[in-house]
Amino acid sequence: MIRAAIATAALALAVAACGGSSQSIGRVRRQATSICQSALAQSDRIAAPSLASDTATFLRRGTYVLGPELAELRALRPPADAAGTYAAALTAWSRQVTILDDTIRRLDGGADPLSMIKTLQRRLAPTESAENAAWRTLGIPACLSR
Repeated sequence: MIRAAIATAALALAVAACGGSSQSIGRVRRQATSICQSALAQSDRIAAPSLASDTATFLRRGTYVLGPELAELRALRPPADAAGTYAAALTAWSRQVTILDDTIRRLDGGADPLSMIKTLQRRLAPTESAENAAWRTLGIPACLSR
């Protein structure tokens, strides 16, 4: 058991090391800000649903923006002293996308949209808080959950 954990940790470190050298925190901040501002502009163009039955479509359009934004942010390499906080932000973000995808599946399966929105808000709150705390710590307010 311990040997497997050590092997897994060694593999994770080796894979992380292959990802390239880290960037300065200033550069990561500038690039992340640009990525998040671009995605925000895209998401601002998504019209809120006028009917409850359009909720799944609305959420799906949002995930079409969030997915590529997350992928671009994952490509950045923060310095070692910021890597853990940066990883926490991306983990929380990824969790939010998973929650949104689950909500969309349930809506597509016939779940009540009003009930699902309330459930979605409750499920997202802790991950949004964790993500926002990480972005604040990193000094990247443009990436705060919106």
